[in-house]
Order: sequence, then C-alpha cells, then structure tokens
Amino acid sequence: MSIWSGDSLRTFFSFLVLAFFLTFVFIAGVLQEVKKNRAFDQKIDFPDFGHYNGNFIKNIHHSVFSIGDQRKRIIAIGDIHGMNSSLTDLLDEIHYDPKRDSLIHVGDLETRATIHDSIDVLSFMSSNNILGVRGNNDQKVIEWRAWMNWILSHPGGREWLSVMDKRWPNLDGDKRLQRTELENWVETSRVARVMSPGHFEYLSSLPLVLHSPTAHVVFVHAGLLSSHPKLQASDPRQPLSHWPTVHDQHDIAKLRKQQELAVLTEIPENKDPWTVTNIKSVLDTGIASSSPKKGTPWSQLWNDTMSKCSGNSGTNAGKSYQPTSLPCYPFTVIYGHAAGRGLDIKRWSIGLDTGCSYGRQLSAVVLNGSSFSSATHQFGDNIDAQVPQSQEIVFGDNGQARIVSISCV
Repeated sequence: MSIWSGDSLRTFFSFLVLAFFLTFVFIAGVLQEVKKNRAFDQKIDFPDFGHYNGNFIKNIHHSVFSIGDQRKRIIAIGDIHGMNSSLTDLLDEIHYDPKRDSLIHVGDLETRATIHDSIDVLSFMSSNNILGVRGNNDQKVIEWRAWMNWILSHPGGREWLSVMDKRWPNLDGDKRLQRTELENWVETSRVARVMSPGHFEYLSSLPLVLHSPTAHVVFVHAGLLSSHPKLQASDPRQPLSHWPTVHDQHDIAKLRKQQELAVLTEIPENKDPWTVTNIKSVLDTGIASSSPKKGTPWSQLWNDTMSKCSGNSGTNAGKSYQPTSLPCYPFTVIYGHAAGRGLDIKRWSIGLDTGCSYGRQLSAVVLNGSSFSSATHQFGDNIDAQVPQSQEIVFGDNGQARIVSISCV
C-alpha cells in the first residue's frame, strides 16, 4: 500500500514548487545586487594619485651639458630633506650662479625638517624651475595631496577632512618630528596639507629618471639595474649583450644613446616607480629590495656590468680600465636615497645622500667641460678647488668631477 495519497503528493509538489521559486528569487536578487555593485564600481573615477602620467623618463636638453665649456657647470645635489639652511650654505660654498650653472637635485626635497623649512626648499626649487627627479618621500607627498584634492572635489569632502583633522591634531604644527614619535606618513601629510598649488604642480612634474644622452649620465633617486637580474649577462634579451641596430654602426653617439635608452626602458625593474625610488640592493633571488642589509648593493651590480663594456678604455682611479666581453659603452648613474652608505663613489655611479637630515653632511657633485672630455684634464674650476671638504674624482669616459660637502646642523 502506497504511503503517498493524492493530497500528500499535491502538498509535496506545492512545497517543492514554492522552494524552487524562492531559490530562484534569491539567486536572481543576489545576481542583480552583484551586477549593480559592479556597475557602481565602474562609475567611480579614481584619479591617478601617483601623477606619473608620462613623467617617467625625461631627456635633458643638450644645452644643459655644454660639452667643452669650462665656464658652465652642472651641480647635482643629494637628498635635502627640508634642510634649507644647509642647502643655502652648500650653494654659497660652491658659489652657485644661476646664470652660469645648472642645478639638478636627486629627490627627497622635504620632510625630516620643520614644515617651514621644507616649504622654503620647495619654493626655491619650484620658483627657479630646478631640474630634478622624484624621491620616495616626494612621491608620498604627491599622493597625499592628490588624495586630499580628490576628497575636496566631492560634496561634503571639506567637512569630512575637518572632522579627521580634529581626530588627528598632530597633523598640525611645525615641530620637527623625531623618527620615533610619529610615522613617516604624518610628516608627508603635513607638507601635503600646507604646500601651495605651485609646489604640488612642480613635484608632480618631476620625472623619475633624468637622462642626458650627450653626457652619458642618468639621474635617479634610488637606483637602476644594468641588466635583468635573473638572466645571464650574455643572454640576448639583455640590452647590453649586443650592439643595437642603427643605420650607421660607426655612429658611436647614436649607438650609445640607443643602448642607454634600452637599459632604461627594456629592463622591467627600471620601469617600475617603486624600484627606481626605493631600491638599495638585489636579493639572491633577483628581487629588488629596499633593505640595505640584504642582498647585493645595486650599485655594485651596476659597476660590475659597466666594467665589462668593451667600448671604452677610460681610467679607473689612475689605473688602466680593463675591458672584457660585453659589446657596450659604460655610462654613469648619479643618485641619492642611501644615507646609510654615505658618500658612495664608484667608477660608474655616485651616491650623494650623506645624511644631512641626520646631522651629517650635504653633498654635491660639480661637473664642467672637463668632466666630459675624451682626453685627460684637471678639473678646471679654481673656486671649487678652494673648498676644504672637496675631492676630485674620475668621471665618465675620461673626465674629472669634484665632490663638495658641507656639515649640516
């Protein structure tokens, strides 16, 4: 005898139909919500807080590096970090003349000093349209200000920021912060809040890399890689493992320019904003690292590669430069960022962050016509020779440069 009667079957199928209907309604509702949320997400137009927008690599006009002109100087200065008085002292020490000299900074213009001093440095740089590159701290200031501008562009944004200001009173003030007091983001937010639109525009206009094909020199805040860290130096995918294809293989200037651009644009790490503003070393796994204690300093790897270029016979601190097997010409990187390593002078790289914000020194490298000569010359600036804390170094193919440092207080 069946346990299912007609009424039981009708009741069962009724509940079954109802269950299917409710399940369908639930799933349809969920899908509709997901679809609405996706549509909502797509309508949010987040700006480019990083403000990179094409400002990655910028070529320095050949008029800045007047090869052979002994009177015109290029002065590249290390990390300033808002130390305005020290900046003034250094420029006075080397008799900086804006009518004759071109000043270039390697980033990190602000923070670690009073807000007033940081703003003074930004005012000097922006009002004189000084050439330079972005540092990692500059980038944080840019992102903070871009975020604030975006918030203010929305209804109620100004009121919301006012509420946040009351919750974070330490954001105001001009006290120079100690590293143990507040996080770095508070320092950068202070500068971002008070700097003028002109300061923001100047910082946002700074590229991450400055390249002079004429002088065969690159300026960057933290560093660059000369090769793919996970490939052998002779691998055909390495930019310096082969001569570039140009119409005239005897056009050395064009060959060098093409190879330098290949290093800057074909090595993935050199196209990454974080890497060029933060790198200090390369781990054994081939990963770029901001740690100064792990891996191999990137500058050591850079010089190892450049020393293998067979296209130049230069000098190495008075000794014969021994070429090996790579078909390339070496070129120089001038950078900052690594205060822990101090003045770091190698044959094809110059590290200028000498820890001014830590009470140590502010340093610059001074270049002139003798810095880019193919023949051996003494550095021709008698003014610089009178500076007590200065030293001559070998620079470029066979030129000379001078390092000048002043004490910071």
